[in-house]
Amino acid sequence: MKRLEQINVGDDCPVFDGLYSLCQTSAGGFVGGVVNLNNGSCDVVVNWAGGLHHAKRRGAPGFFYVNDIVLAIL
Repeated sequence: MKRLEQINVGDDCPVFDGLYSLCQTSAGGFVGGVVNLNNGSCDVVVNWAGGLHHAKRRGAPGFFYVNDIVLAIL
C-alpha cells in the first residue's frame, strides 16, 4: 500500500486494500478469455470485471487501473 500511495494514480482511481487483486481479476479475465478464443473453446468472451475505462461520448480520457484491452490484444 505504501508503494501504491507513492505512485497514486489520481483522485478518481484511489488506492485501497485489494487493489492488486482487482487488477489481477480484471486483467486475468481478459487474458484467459483471449486464450479460450484462440484455442477455439468459445466464440464469444465477456469479462464483466474488465473494461472499466473512463470512456465518454466524445473522448477517452483514460483507463481505470488496468489497460486490459491492450493486454487482450497482445
